[in-house]
Amino acid sequence: MKRLTPKEVRTAAAATPLWTRRGRVLSRTLILTDFRAALALVNAVGRVAEKAGHHPDIAISWNRVRLDLTTHDAGGLTGLDFALAAKIDALAARRT
Repeated sequence: MKRLTPKEVRTAAAATPLWTRRGRVLSRTLILTDFRAALALVNAVGRVAEKAGHHPDIAISWNRVRLDLTTHDAGGLTGLDFALAAKIDALAARRT
């Protein structure tokens, strides 16, 4: 997968406004009700990520989940990252 140009990143980022771009990484922190809810979200993200063949870096604490997306093979952000971010947003909207 080809890394997106800066212009393409800006365009794609407009469709995922809940995510923050930090260099070559998209990041989002979600606050949930408790640890059980955080685990449930992580498991749901895991299923979607496996299906997509694209996996986020995940950090979990009691009621927080931080997700980082980048395409390591491409050395930065690709369409895969923004597509998975949108799918995660849909999952999170049902859980938060």
